[in-house]
Amino acid sequence: MSKLLELIKALKPSTEPQRVRDEAYLAESVDIYDLERRMREIDCRGQNGSGSFWLGLC
Repeated sequence: MSKLLELIKALKPSTEPQRVRDEAYLAESVDIYDLERRMREIDCRGQNGSGSFWLGLC
């Protein structure tokens, strides 16, 4: 059975969890205002996937 699990893990593409990618994105902010904007962007993305953040409708 472990051989089957190893095969499945090998075939599955390795992607970082969304939380890790979000933290890296936040770490790239250049100042506190940029950090706050990025945090709002992540929060809005979690609330609605419609992309209305860009219109300021979050």
